[in-house]
Amino acid sequence: MNAAGDFATVLYRGDDVAGSVILVHRDRAGNQSARSRAIGPDGTNWRVGASGDSVDAWVARQRGYDPDVWVIELDTPDLARFVDETTS
Repeated sequence: MNAAGDFATVLYRGDDVAGSVILVHRDRAGNQSARSRAIGPDGTNWRVGASGDSVDAWVARQRGYDPDVWVIELDTPDLARFVDETTS
């Protein structure tokens, strides 16, 4: 990722075996969203859980439900490229 000008950091470390993953995307324009890994009815692997100002509160609630969850923040202009790479 860094070679392409992207950056990722682990905000919260979850369980090494049982932890699910939340991706928090913050772009350079200040937009933000959070996604969790789930198979939706349309076959998608990532669902949007929150966007805008509600991202931090949504992530906090998810961590309350599942203390094993990993939260990874991505700073990339092209989130779709990263998400596509993780589902292949």
